[in-house]
Amino acid sequence: MHARLAEAMDYVEERRKELLQSFEGVPGDRLCRRPSEEGWSVAEILEHLRMVEAGVARLITKRVGQAREAGLGEERSTDPVLPTFDQHSVRLESAVMQSPPTVVPRANIDINEAVDGLESSREALRAAAVSANGLSIGEIKHTHVILGELDLYQWLIFVGQHEGRHKRQIERTLKSIPE
Repeated sequence: MHARLAEAMDYVEERRKELLQSFEGVPGDRLCRRPSEEGWSVAEILEHLRMVEAGVARLITKRVGQAREAGLGEERSTDPVLPTFDQHSVRLESAVMQSPPTVVPRANIDINEAVDGLESSREALRAAAVSANGLSIGEIKHTHVILGELDLYQWLIFVGQHEGRHKRQIERTLKSIPE
């Protein structure tokens, strides 16, 4: 895998590992309890993450296919990609966000189904990354509803950032749910 793509995917994989560790060993029934009427359970948070990740995987697959047909060239840069997201990280961390209806999780999802779904969406993201390998995907742009124009490396980094943000939400949720 090209170094720039590997850098982005390593970041995404590390955030996933941290996310999964954040609720490791917690009983399944507790992971399905909401902290409040309007708050999401851990299982619902995971379902939301699956929906977002699956959408990003579809976006990358589609845009890479279009770029290949259009004759997009090989990736020639070896510059790090993580720093290109720094300006967006600050915005993501400070923003109060409301999920669009397309990525609002189903109520009462089973934790096992949520975890399995997250693994499926990760497989789709990995396949999308493999399809992009070697292409100059920093040239492919797509607008994020809050962050504005992102290239496909930045979309991958967004997945990791998004999971980091929700890992903190999971930690807060577990603190607020009685054992």
